[in-house]
Amino acid sequence: MTDFGIIGVGRIGTSLARNMSSNGIKVSLYDKSFDTSTDIKTHYSELESSLIFNDINKFISSISSPRKVLVLVPSGPSLDEVISLCVKNLDSNDILIDAGNTNPTVSFKNHQKINSKNLLYLGMGISGGVEGVLKGPSIMIGGDLKAFKEVKNIFSKITSNTINNTKSFELFGDSNQGHFVKMVHNGIEYVEMQLISSIYYLMIKSNKYEYDDIAKIFKKWSKSDLNSYLLEISSTKLLEKRDGNFLLDIIDDKADDNGTGRWMLKYGVDLGCSLSMLNAALDSRFISKNNNVRLKFSNSIKKDINEYDINISSLADAYSFCRLINYVQAFLLIDSANQNYGWDISISKALNVWSNGSIIKSDLINTLYKDYSVDNILDDKKIFKILNKLKPRLIDVLNLSLKNDVSLPCFSEALSYINQISSLSLSTKLIQAQRNQFGSHKININ
Repeated sequence: MTDFGIIGVGRIGTSLARNMSSNGIKVSLYDKSFDTSTDIKTHYSELESSLIFNDINKFISSISSPRKVLVLVPSGPSLDEVISLCVKNLDSNDILIDAGNTNPTVSFKNHQKINSKNLLYLGMGISGGVEGVLKGPSIMIGGDLKAFKEVKNIFSKITSNTINNTKSFELFGDSNQGHFVKMVHNGIEYVEMQLISSIYYLMIKSNKYEYDDIAKIFKKWSKSDLNSYLLEISSTKLLEKRDGNFLLDIIDDKADDNGTGRWMLKYGVDLGCSLSMLNAALDSRFISKNNNVRLKFSNSIKKDINEYDINISSLADAYSFCRLINYVQAFLLIDSANQNYGWDISISKALNVWSNGSIIKSDLINTLYKDYSVDNILDDKKIFKILNKLKPRLIDVLNLSLKNDVSLPCFSEALSYINQISSLSLSTKLIQAQRNQFGSHKININ
């Protein structure tokens, strides 16, 4: 009998299975596409003690009770099918763990469905990518406390050490909060990726920097308080070559998304929270895939092609400003969710879990955790002092981009956000008057 079952053995599932096996956890693996004549164990020595199945009944029977079954399949019909199979075949008090990128709303419904069958449920977000999951992922969990206690020892063996020297997993609540925290993590990631990409683009368009120059600057920043996993891999990809060509010279610019950013925007709309930077990051991806429209606009809209100088120090400060606003918007969304849904998600605990093993791990996360009152960010005077200090450099960078027809998604939104959120008098006064005129909507008088 094995200790743990994993359904869906793609890249992440394989890394997780190898991690568990390396830490003395015997696993059963199920994937309906498995060809048992081509054993995955021949490719990964860590999986020598694992049991391999393409039959769901034999897979479930191989796991010791109470069974712990972790599902890593795409959200949607495939996930629905697997959950239905598990509900049909698992026994009371067995534990089903949805570890995919699942919409928190769907996670809540799955929890209710599973509980109605006397099964225990955990909705679990995993961050780290293929390599991070192998070495020690960041894990965000929501669901039944009884189930969490059953798997806690296993997760403590496979996760990384965090900034406060705990393990990089946490139970955030009794429902879908684990997937909610993972969704927020992904939204932060979207913006971070776009910020770094915008910096690369501004530098390349100046005609004064080559890939090697930009990589050197990113590597220099990686030795400062700007350090992050995403910045490190960006410097690597800038220098990567395929068949003698730089990857960025031959790769297309169509960027996909996995849906989590869209879900976060929907929560922002429902809760009335501005996520303008995430919206801009997603817009860039949407625009990138609209080739026909881009071609027509490109042939019709005049642009000035100039060389220009970039103050790298100003660029670094502008980047720092935008990163802080990204986290502020995420924190305010979590705070609003806590208030509206009766949750108690701790932002400091989320930062701790993200501090190692996650895609967004960075020195900034460590600084926010150690030096800021993140659970009451609006009462933290330090963040306002820093934003005031950095804001002029952001304006300098944006002025440069505007003069040279270079779009900097997320940078401009960060400035617009801070200008609006820090104002006691907004243009919306006239909107209120307009609504009163055409719809007889009530006017609020000070």
